[in-house]
Amino acid sequence: MKFKKLFRYLVLGLFTTLAVSSCGEKQDVCGSTEEYATPVTDAFKFANEASIPSDNFLNVTSGLAIMEVKLASNTDGDTSNFYPASDDNTARRFRFRYEAIDTPESTGAIQERGIKASHFTKSKLTTANRIVVLNDLDMFEKYDSSGGRYMGFVWYQPEEGDDFRLLNLEIVEQGYSRNYLNQNSSILDGYFEAFQEAQKAAEGRRVNGEKDCDFDSSGEVVETTISNAKANFDTLGVNDSTGSSGKQLRITGQVIGVSGSDLYIRDVNPSDEDIVPASIFVFTLYKNTGAKVGDIVRFYAKITKYYGNFQLTDVRIRDDHYPFEILASSKEEAEALGYTYNVDPVYMDPKTITSTSSYDPYAGNFISTTIDIEDSEDYIYQSEKDVVNNVFTVHATCNNIKLNIRFESHTFFSSLSTIASVFERGKSYDVKVMLGVFQYNEDADGEYQVEFPSFKATEYKNYVSEHIN
Repeated sequence: MKFKKLFRYLVLGLFTTLAVSSCGEKQDVCGSTEEYATPVTDAFKFANEASIPSDNFLNVTSGLAIMEVKLASNTDGDTSNFYPASDDNTARRFRFRYEAIDTPESTGAIQERGIKASHFTKSKLTTANRIVVLNDLDMFEKYDSSGGRYMGFVWYQPEEGDDFRLLNLEIVEQGYSRNYLNQNSSILDGYFEAFQEAQKAAEGRRVNGEKDCDFDSSGEVVETTISNAKANFDTLGVNDSTGSSGKQLRITGQVIGVSGSDLYIRDVNPSDEDIVPASIFVFTLYKNTGAKVGDIVRFYAKITKYYGNFQLTDVRIRDDHYPFEILASSKEEAEALGYTYNVDPVYMDPKTITSTSSYDPYAGNFISTTIDIEDSEDYIYQSEKDVVNNVFTVHATCNNIKLNIRFESHTFFSSLSTIASVFERGKSYDVKVMLGVFQYNEDADGEYQVEFPSFKATEYKNYVSEHIN
């Protein structure tokens, strides 16, 4: 369970008001989310509407790739997660990166208009009657540079009977991205010219010159604790409802877990009012901080939410003005600076878990507890995407409240045979794990899952053992 994948964006405002501005005309409202008129997008028609294969996009290797899909979730302005509409199976979800555009960032980094671009894309797709993805695989790449996301164009039908609209093109014409389509496709006739026209129409709009007053460019830094940042998220955090970029925070904490390049940190010298010491996941955008478990660190970041989890993102790492500092690497060094040194897990008593909300105080923390493995033949689960990415989910509960185990890129639990040999169906285990939320698709509620921190094969018994009553 990667928490960087686990952040829920709620649709708190739809972009429904159509501005009556002419092409290229700037609006007077600073930071406005009102829509511009889009004559280029309005006039561009979907040539493939009459014949849409049911399951063609994922498997073809050349020519036209096309398929009707449904929205699983939205990541940001130019990335969504879809699944084939033909079998209505959300487990077949796949990541999709929009061709020809590059909207400002709103996850690993927080850039001006990034959140608003994400809202715009989501508002169109969550209310769409139909969605179709397509690409010319002879002209454009099937996958993005990471190899983990399909590439292509998104057509959507707002309501039954409406004309389809090309969302990539509309994003350019609204000014949420510049045009990056620089090749002409014989299969996708007219796309090249349409994107050029949309860029001309968007002159002066949003990323093309409009100021976003909801973006904090003051340089003000707020020194705060994890506990305080969570409690005052409405004033300090990246706010979905307004598109606010949030405050620049300076956080001091102790590393209690490492997952790849990402960190889990806990408040040093926690408040007596906290039920457990406040902790949070830190998404570093795949950048190595050099920090290890036990280190006391101080750095600059912003607090946001992803699939219900609080998360620190937009972390400054290689920045002389906003440095990432390792203040102490041992108990002696930490105590000399006045910090409490504690990397032990917080005990979560299963008897206190009576509903999903009982997990809330422990979210983002390193915990010890007892979990019960589901007594069924298919208790270890993999979706089609999970098979490709070597990800596993073990269905489990804590005191009969769902608490699945997620294994993703783990140093020890990297195969089905290893997982099955350690976790047997129907048995109970004492574990030391990180706790967070995962949401399978846009309509589902978030579910709590646990993830094991990385460890060597010889150390696994320090983190999991069969529970003895």
